[in-house]
Amino acid sequence: MQDFTLISVPWMINQRVTTFDAEGCEIPDTGEYQRHGAEVVFTFIEFMKAKGLCIANLDVSRRPDLALQFSELTPTGQQFARFALDKWMRSLDRAGDSKPVTAQGLERFWVKFSANAA
Repeated sequence: MQDFTLISVPWMINQRVTTFDAEGCEIPDTGEYQRHGAEVVFTFIEFMKAKGLCIANLDVSRRPDLALQFSELTPTGQQFARFALDKWMRSLDRAGDSKPVTAQGLERFWVKFSANAA
């Protein structure tokens, strides 16, 4: 399998957001969507590192170039990412940008994943 970027801060902060008011005029982008997206990436990668699901020497410090390659995950980390990442991100989308990003949902997925693996 060819390696790929699983999740990336640069991808999130480079998203262009166009919003219009009731008269159809474009509203300037506040950067809130990008900040929220970066927080999603930081939270996911920090969670993976805390659970020991990344390679040992992976630097997960919060920075604008932080990205996670699939090959930087352990085999269990790769399985968990396949199991939980998309579902967790969709749940965050449904919650909206005003709700803070936490690892609570990831922890719930981890419990389910661990129970299924046992």
